[in-house]
Amino acid sequence: MGYTIPQNWNDEAMEYVNKLTDKINVGWDGEDYCLSDWNLRFLSRMNREVIKPPFTYQAFLDNKDIIATLEGYELDVKKFWFALLYIYDITMDFGINAADASKTDYDILVEIEDYLENHPQAVLYLSDDKEIRKSYRYETNSPVILQNLRRFVKRELDKYQEAPQLKVWTLDIMCRNYTKSFGAAQQQVLLYKLFKVLFDVLGMPDLRAERGSTVSYSKLLLISRIIHFCRLSRKEVFLVSDSALKGNIKQYGDFDFNQRHPKTYAGGLKLPKEEGE
Repeated sequence: MGYTIPQNWNDEAMEYVNKLTDKINVGWDGEDYCLSDWNLRFLSRMNREVIKPPFTYQAFLDNKDIIATLEGYELDVKKFWFALLYIYDITMDFGINAADASKTDYDILVEIEDYLENHPQAVLYLSDDKEIRKSYRYETNSPVILQNLRRFVKRELDKYQEAPQLKVWTLDIMCRNYTKSFGAAQQQVLLYKLFKVLFDVLGMPDLRAERGSTVSYSKLLLISRIIHFCRLSRKEVFLVSDSALKGNIKQYGDFDFNQRHPKTYAGGLKLPKEEGE
């Protein structure tokens, strides 16, 4: 491992993690909003050794380009390491095997009702694989089954006095299948957005390198290099230029990452909008 895990959430080494947590998530105690507990979840995951990144603390310390930029901004390298690990863990939690939260139960019920109304000869089929051959799935167009499905949908919709303004699920999200993943470019943009929040809360100024200096003060290039370090891309262009990251930001900068419900960092992300969104 090569580093000592903080003993408590208010350990000095957790400073950057705590500042970031306060900005990207708001907690809910069942009655009112409260401080987020994402930092506690992160600390717990470190202690249980369930975070398995494809990089090491020593490799981080040996990365001269990243460390030089951090030192140029007079940031604490150890605190930044924990923030980097935290951001990576959040990115993977949202980006790999998360639940689809793009549609609520209400949305799905309305879609089913509309479909049944417009397709009186609809066929219902059951399968655990949407690509499976017809002979290996169960199909029925039984009027009794379809009529009962219509009644069920109507009964569930009648529970809503009006369409919900917020995303609401009648069933616990834990009942959902955790099978959805973001593409590499989307994961990179999510990591970028989280680091952008971190840089803002740390008050990192816009610095320019002195003539002849080999140290980069480009925050975007720093994130690009971190993306490569975290193995979110193996393309070497991320080490020398921020152009590839800029292209991904242009494509996915306005993407709603809350379309996925993660296993650990639940409760919704608060992320800044890109200029022009």
